[in-house]
Amino acid sequence: MKGFGIYKSKKYLQRVLISIMLSMVVVLMALSVANTYVLEDSVRRNQEQSNLKVLSQIQYNLTYMNEIITHLSNYVNKDNQLATLLFDMKLPKMDFIRGYQRLSSIMDSASFLHSMAIYNHTQNEIYGTTSAFLLDGGQTKAKIRDWLFDASKPHPTSRLIPVSLEKADGGIDAFAFLVTNSLKPFSRAESAIILYIKSDWVFESLKRMDAVSSDKEGNEIYIADQDGHLYSSDDAVTEQDKAKRDQIKQLVQRDKDMNKQLSGFVVGDIDGKKQLVSYMDDGVRNWTIIYVQSYDLLMKDVRSTRTKSFAITGIFLVLSIGLSIWLSYKLYTPIERMLRRIRLQAPRDEQNPAVYEGDEFHLMSDNYMRLSDKLQEISSEQIVSKYYLRKLLTDSSLFTHHDMLEVIEKHGLGIAVKDELLVCVLRIDEFQAFDRNTTGAAKKLYSFAMVNIAHEIMAKRYRCEVVEVRGDHVVLIVSNDSASADQGGHAALIPDSATTFSEQVVPIVREIQQTILHFYGISLSCGVSDPIPQFPYISSAYNQALQLCSYKIIHGHMATIVPEQIRENLLSKQSAIPDAIERKLSEALKKGQMSEAGSELEKAFTLLATFGYDDMLRAVSNLAWVVKNTAADIANNRVIKFDVDLEYATQITQEKETLEEMYIALLALCARICEGQRPATMERNDMILETIKELVEQKYADINLSQQSIAATVKLSSAYIGKMFKDSTSMSITEYMNEVRLKHAQLLLETDDYTVIEIMEKCGYSNPSYFFRLFKGKFGSTPKEYRMKKSIS
Repeated sequence: MKGFGIYKSKKYLQRVLISIMLSMVVVLMALSVANTYVLEDSVRRNQEQSNLKVLSQIQYNLTYMNEIITHLSNYVNKDNQLATLLFDMKLPKMDFIRGYQRLSSIMDSASFLHSMAIYNHTQNEIYGTTSAFLLDGGQTKAKIRDWLFDASKPHPTSRLIPVSLEKADGGIDAFAFLVTNSLKPFSRAESAIILYIKSDWVFESLKRMDAVSSDKEGNEIYIADQDGHLYSSDDAVTEQDKAKRDQIKQLVQRDKDMNKQLSGFVVGDIDGKKQLVSYMDDGVRNWTIIYVQSYDLLMKDVRSTRTKSFAITGIFLVLSIGLSIWLSYKLYTPIERMLRRIRLQAPRDEQNPAVYEGDEFHLMSDNYMRLSDKLQEISSEQIVSKYYLRKLLTDSSLFTHHDMLEVIEKHGLGIAVKDELLVCVLRIDEFQAFDRNTTGAAKKLYSFAMVNIAHEIMAKRYRCEVVEVRGDHVVLIVSNDSASADQGGHAALIPDSATTFSEQVVPIVREIQQTILHFYGISLSCGVSDPIPQFPYISSAYNQALQLCSYKIIHGHMATIVPEQIRENLLSKQSAIPDAIERKLSEALKKGQMSEAGSELEKAFTLLATFGYDDMLRAVSNLAWVVKNTAADIANNRVIKFDVDLEYATQITQEKETLEEMYIALLALCARICEGQRPATMERNDMILETIKELVEQKYADINLSQQSIAATVKLSSAYIGKMFKDSTSMSITEYMNEVRLKHAQLLLETDDYTVIEIMEKCGYSNPSYFFRLFKGKFGSTPKEYRMKKSIS
């Protein structure tokens, strides 16, 4: 009962369990029903196809029987001994005897014959073979005559016609087969032979066919004539059988009218039992063969299979119920765990689920809404608290003592009104890179983490408030009112007479810096202000701490700076680097003396470390401009391009945050400038070679152009440029001049109509034989021959 009570209290679990259980039950039942329906339909269709084959075989058998009787009738009709009985008006006794003997012999030869009768239209007489025909005083003869001469039903010839010869109840005992000399229906004006076929011979053949085709008992075969009468092998036809045959006839006729087909199947109730009726029309005899089977016997195996299927389904239902219970608890487990956690923090009136009216999700939803409202309330409170803290940092003098007490009490601020206070500013190092490479969501996460870590670590020792300002720094307002010792924390930092308030806070600040660096990889520099006696001085302390943070330019990243460390910088009277240092630095750069330049730069930065913050930045900027202007002067006086980025010099103070970084950047720039002062020998030689080639290309037409004139132009010795050119191009200057002149002569011969002498002079030659010898040595033909060859081609 206790377990049921626990289960009853879990309303959502109930719904899950019932839903899964019902789903499995519905699916299994639907599959079982669908399976039995499909099976029954498949068995019925297979049986219908089988019945169609049986009916087709029966139809074939009837056709074959009809052919046997037709062959016999043709033989009988052409028998001369029977002709006298058929056509003679006066029949001699001997012919009569011979005719009867012939009829007897035919009867003996065909076992399927019931009897024979001959109608002689000239005598209007009927002769028969049965003993009843001869001995019953003419009753059989009268019955045959009435049937034969019935004007309302003309009888077709060469067709099996059901008749009743001896049965008083109208049941058939034979099939009549009329044979005449014409194909028209029988009339009294012609003679005819009537062959009576045993009905048992026809129906027994059909029964044997059914026995071979089916192993089911209780099947019935009927033959329906064109008038709708049903005939079977059953001799005794009761009123119940007549009613049954009427029902069969109605079912078949209704299906025929509906489907307009010669064969078909219909399932219906006959005599209170469900039957499958198959039928097929026999187009030759105008018969309909009807095959009736018990539907219950046909579907006996289906019912057995259905029972087994339902039994198996029941077993699987039991298993599915167990599976659904297990699955429901598995799905419910996370919800139950969540509920346990909710109950631990929920109000007492909600901790018992049985008391709660809704289900588990309603409980969680209400708890979520309650927590959401509480969170919104806390968030609003934090926004207001942060507003007052930022207001206190910027304009603390605007708060009166009474206002401050009210704000602290209302918002629960951890600020002591009567104790000493100090302000710590934790500023992110290399903030520009941090701001550029960090997404907005990540910035919020880091800000939240820094505020929480700083507050948690500092609050272990001192009452404090933490607020993030402008996104690049976090401010701690620390009160000299120690937190209770039972909260643990920095036991070694308990105040004593030997340490000041600031000295106690600095190690805690360093722990905050290390923790944030370890977990988030963010470097923070910190400025710690002087202790202040009362809260109205918080704004001044904040500005002091912010200013102290700026002096990480001297102390580097991750520095914790207190006022004593920068006191000399604040008192320094010097605000600029001496002109002598700047002049010597410039001269060293122009001379390419890197050691001298490095020495002067080191003197400058050693002096810079004693300046105030603003003077430092201004002095570094001026120093960068000195380096830039010196490099620009060097570049203007050089022939070769000076590959140094001069704009970078003026950006150093914006990109670098410490003097060390600025010193390294300027030192690297000076090194590149000094390196650029000494071009490589290969570069100088290439410049000279390009100059020589340009002079030859420009003055090739000058007769006086020579190696000596070129050397005089470039102000180098003839031997020097000759050797350098030979070493670089593997040809002398004179050979190169001839190459250029001959190239231009070739072009003029191909494109212009100048004479050869004119071309020679335009290319700087004065001796024709010398020109011809050079041209032929180069192109293998004289100038005149070369022009003729080009003009022909």
